[in-house]
Amino acid sequence: MSQKAPLGADLVIPLLALGFAIYFFWSITDLVWEAKANGVVIGAVLVGLVLIQIARIALRVAKGEADLRTDPLWQPREVLFKRIGMVAVTVAFIALLQLLGLTLSLFVAMAAGLTVMGVRSLPRVLSISFGVAAAAYTLFIAVLDAGFPHGAGEHLLARLLA
Repeated sequence: MSQKAPLGADLVIPLLALGFAIYFFWSITDLVWEAKANGVVIGAVLVGLVLIQIARIALRVAKGEADLRTDPLWQPREVLFKRIGMVAVTVAFIALLQLLGLTLSLFVAMAAGLTVMGVRSLPRVLSISFGVAAAAYTLFIAVLDAGFPHGAGEHLLARLLA
């Protein structure tokens, strides 16, 4: 008899996406109706994809082909601390976003994430982090003027580039 596929780990990202969609729906309540309509469409598509993934897993579990074990999340043991570190970096990025603004918090999160993943070359860590932060600033702050939080980095760049 073959072992059942452990699909519990396959639910982690869909459940996080569902949480994000709920937050997304909550965060668009004060927007104008056009933006709200676009947000509802995007959120509904995300919820639909999550429901498809949950149904796919539930069907395999019901057929006896799989179970909800989460072994793939914890194996191999050698990378477990890197995974936990990346979760911590992501949580810290989200927590610091309002305080530091998009550009600086993304720079710090990229540098921390690269370090956690094992990149040991300081010039490489700094150049990649700078490039990603600069690209995000250029696209989301300077060009699109998206509603990302502005911190010291954005205020300084606005004065320098004005």
